[in-house]
Amino acid sequence: MLKRSLAVAAVGTVLSLASISPSFAAPADFVGTWQNTNSNTRGITKLVVTKVSGNKLNIRVFGSCSPRDCDWGTASLTTYGSSVQDANHRSATTNYNKSFANTLLTINLGATNRLNLQSFTQFKDNSNRQNYTSTEAFRKL
Repeated sequence: MLKRSLAVAAVGTVLSLASISPSFAAPADFVGTWQNTNSNTRGITKLVVTKVSGNKLNIRVFGSCSPRDCDWGTASLTTYGSSVQDANHRSATTNYNKSFANTLLTINLGATNRLNLQSFTQFKDNSNRQNYTSTEAFRKL
């Protein structure tokens, strides 16, 4: 009787898990080249996310400059789940500490091949420029 109850419980568990189809985003889902959906942006134009090893990622950011985009360089990208058990990482952060400003980037995966980026720039060069935030949408190439 106990064996039968365990078998029924196991089958029930398998069937219930089989019917669940969540969208799952591992850190690797961030990997690729991402283009700003606004071709006229004066902010960040492109992101290139690469895998370093395991779940470690790097990001290379390009900003709007003329005649060519400015390369901000490469930084470590840290991804996050919604809890300590959650491997479904849909958010990430990185920080660019330049001589004149510090920019924190937060990234959230959206629909398939889409992400949203929010930047927070704090000036530290005594230029009297106002700190600002910006939100931009990107599509995966």
